[in-house]
Amino acid sequence: MRFKINEIGDEGITLDVPITSEWLASACPDLEARPGPKGLALRGRLSRSGDDYLLMGHIAGGLAMTCARCLEPARLLVDARVTLTFVPADDDEEVDDDADVVGFAGNEIYLDDEVRDEILLAIPVQVLCTDACRGLCPVCGGNRNLLPCTCEEDQRQSASRFATLGKLKI
Repeated sequence: MRFKINEIGDEGITLDVPITSEWLASACPDLEARPGPKGLALRGRLSRSGDDYLLMGHIAGGLAMTCARCLEPARLLVDARVTLTFVPADDDEEVDDDADVVGFAGNEIYLDDEVRDEILLAIPVQVLCTDACRGLCPVCGGNRNLLPCTCEEDQRQSASRFATLGKLKI
C-alpha cells in the first residue's frame, strides 16, 4: 500500500484497497486469519494539507479465524476508523510521540504498518465462534458444542477418595 505524493495532488485521492490473504500473511505472519467471504478493505481519502498528508479511512469487512475454545471456524467483523497525519521526516529524524502522526521520507507514503496495526488492534485477545462456545473437553478432546460430554465429571468421580464407598452394597 504505497502512494506517491506527486499523484495525490491538491484534491487528494480516494482509496478503495482490498486487503488480501497474501498481504495479511506477509504483514501479520503470526496471525492465522484470512479475509472473510465478503472481504476486507481500506476505504477512505488521502489528501494534502500543506506539506502534510491526511488519511481519513475505514477498515471494514470480516476475518475468517479459528475459535480459541473449540478450534472451529470463527468470523470476526472488523470495523476500524483510521485517521493519520503523515509528515515529511528524514529517515533518522524522530517524529512526535503522537500515535496519529507518522513520518515519511522520500516521495512515497507507506500505509502497510498503520493498516496492520489497526487490524491487530481490532482483534480481541480470544476470538470465539460464539459467546456461548463451550470449547473442547480436556479429557477426550470432543467438541462440547456438538455433543454433551461427561468425561470430566466421570474422571472427577472415579478419582475421588470416596469413589469406592459409592460401590459398596449395604
